[in-house]
Amino acid sequence: MNKMINNIGKGLIASLLLSVSLTSCLDEPLTVTTFEQEMMGEYMEKRPEQFSEFIKLLDTTEVLGLLNAYGEYTLFAPDNNAMYEFYQSKGKSSLKGFTLDTLTKIAYDHIIKGYEVPSNEFLDGLMPFLTMSDRYLSTSSQSMAGALVYFVNDHSAIINRDIMVSNGIIHIINKALDPSVLNIVSAIANDERFSLFTQALYETGLDQQLMLTRDDSYDVNDWKNKIDETFVQGSGSQDELPLSRKYGFTVLMESDSLYANKYNIRSLDDLKTYAAAHVYHENPADASVSDPKDPRNSLYKFIAYHLFDRKMTYSQFIDAYDTDHMIKTFDMYEYIETMCPNTLIEVKKERSSGETNLINKSVETGEAVRINQLYKDKDATNGVYHEIDRILIYDRSVVGELSSKRLRMDAAAFFPELINNNMRYYDPANPRSWVFPPNYIKRLKASATTRFCYLNAYGGYLDYQGDEVYLIGMYDFTVETPPIPAGTYEVRFGYQPTGGRGAAQLYWDGVPCGIPLDLRILANDPLIGYEEPGLNPEDPDGFENDKMMRNRGYMKGPATYKDVLGVWYSKRIARNSPQYIRRILGTYTFDKASSHTFTVKAVREGQFMFDFLEFVPLELIENEGIE
Repeated sequence: MNKMINNIGKGLIASLLLSVSLTSCLDEPLTVTTFEQEMMGEYMEKRPEQFSEFIKLLDTTEVLGLLNAYGEYTLFAPDNNAMYEFYQSKGKSSLKGFTLDTLTKIAYDHIIKGYEVPSNEFLDGLMPFLTMSDRYLSTSSQSMAGALVYFVNDHSAIINRDIMVSNGIIHIINKALDPSVLNIVSAIANDERFSLFTQALYETGLDQQLMLTRDDSYDVNDWKNKIDETFVQGSGSQDELPLSRKYGFTVLMESDSLYANKYNIRSLDDLKTYAAAHVYHENPADASVSDPKDPRNSLYKFIAYHLFDRKMTYSQFIDAYDTDHMIKTFDMYEYIETMCPNTLIEVKKERSSGETNLINKSVETGEAVRINQLYKDKDATNGVYHEIDRILIYDRSVVGELSSKRLRMDAAAFFPELINNNMRYYDPANPRSWVFPPNYIKRLKASATTRFCYLNAYGGYLDYQGDEVYLIGMYDFTVETPPIPAGTYEVRFGYQPTGGRGAAQLYWDGVPCGIPLDLRILANDPLIGYEEPGLNPEDPDGFENDKMMRNRGYMKGPATYKDVLGVWYSKRIARNSPQYIRRILGTYTFDKASSHTFTVKAVREGQFMFDFLEFVPLELIENEGIE
């Protein structure tokens, strides 16, 4: 909050609050100003005292005609002061100092085409709509003197919002949008805070793995006719195709000053020595590999453990998934695969302390890696980077921690494509669903008869984190899991049964998991034997019933989340509903850290949903609890 105020400037706060108070007060309904007889361009042309500079930009680039045509647009319009400040920041005095291509990009940065996005649909994080310059915008809000102030890309305050015109919505901003034009490697290399990490990134050759931006071979128009029907979900959402197939990356980095002052690491050789002394090698022979470009090398593993194949802003590590479904007395955990082969990080949201994004917090010592709040969300065309406050390393203690706790993984966490193309988000009232063409999802192999969908987090679902993977038809698919540490685990599959589901044979690493699963059967069916906790006076907590269900290969849902809207599930907690079940797939010993396969084959046509998998070390089961 203080940082945000400082970025705006104290002298501007009073005028900003005055402007915002006209359209936005806490706990008040949305007030919309309507100019139905004016097009977007006309609205601004009639107000030159506010928009003359932006109009010049739009006119010069021939974008003004677009905004005076019928269609649906969302425009974040910088006022004149914002444009003058932008010129100055670029060392220019007017538009004449910019090339036409640059001016066109600036115009496109401010326009979302095809969607009208009112402020009551802003998300705390990236919006799911691309600008005309092929970038996502982030939105956030702050309470200031009783008014709710919205920001775009952290720094541009909306000083007047939800102006309805004939062809869309205008939000007026006090600072022009200026997303980076550098890719993630160039952005890091240009940041002097991280020169040593940058040297190591180049030394290992891992910079070459961070170059992808988008899959140019994917064209949504190629698939519109091949996906022969639009399926309407029970929530009313219609399956839609992803508009693009973008790649993204996240980099966590220690600064040069942290290396020097806390760890006495002052050169690349020092960093190599540190990595050699601390990086865990499951195969001891890897410790002798000297080539830093070899994935078995210590420095390579050290740097790769800081890299992720998904673009995660600060909120997308875990906060974005702390939906209204989640019970706020239970800690949350997210497990994310790194680009170091067969490794995970744990991200914790701790309710008692109120802290979030605690990375690899040690149960024994209480130590954790934290993201520097004053140096996070540094944007690039294909990624984002964050500074961290201590060394992040996959050492023996991290391996011990990860292999000794339950790992519950939401199905969406398996697929980086969902984050990179901004589908994994929470919208409590607006369900959306995506259907994926073949080969869009890297970790998925599916037959031609499989319709593979993802439903975003929505208040009507009784799902962990509110979202689910959803399949229709005579499906036959295999999902590759994130890497699981070596150990012996009970593996479980969380799902929500309904009458419209089908039946499927489940396989773990190619081996059948018992008899086929009928996904129509609710937990209170005699075959499963669920009793709602609290209804049996002889078993008020439901613990004896838990044992009986386990003997049959099932478990109640966790007590950590609930249905929000009560449309179908009466706002029940998953544990207290017969409409949520965990199926125990079996007990498996993994002799090394690696990914595994979960295969599902329909034996009766219908629906199939996949909410989460969890991996529980055997020694935890007896005292696991209900969460």
